[in-house]
Amino acid sequence: MLRLLATPRWIGWTLVALAAVLVCGAMAWWQVVRAESPGGSLLNAGYAFQWPLFGLFFAALWWRMLRAEARALDEVQAERRVREAPTPVRAAPADSPFGPRPAGVVPGGMDAAGPGSERARWNAMYAALAAGEERRETPEERPS
Repeated sequence: MLRLLATPRWIGWTLVALAAVLVCGAMAWWQVVRAESPGGSLLNAGYAFQWPLFGLFFAALWWRMLRAEARALDEVQAERRVREAPTPVRAAPADSPFGPRPAGVVPGGMDAAGPGSERARWNAMYAALAAGEERRETPEERPS
């Protein structure tokens, strides 16, 4: 998180948040002084209580934005590490003309699952569609 704070963008956000907190503190002090003056009222005392809450809001917003960006940066770096990690491979059988196979690949491919597999269902659907196409008459074959 400290590396993130050292970027120009976050230096700017930190300065803006700090300025907002300081302005809210100064406004609160001004309202306290005004409430204690002869022309002051309970409304000024209420504002004196409200301004520090606004300052806390700016500080909390800055903290949440910083944490969200740090979390997003960690996720991007984790994805990059996963992408850059070498893929484990298994040795191919000695009689195979092909090279090593990535881990998790089943010999026989998609057909290895058998007749109830997803691929078998798709092939049956395509065969039914193809059979329906063969039965259709072309415009030249229709009787006039």
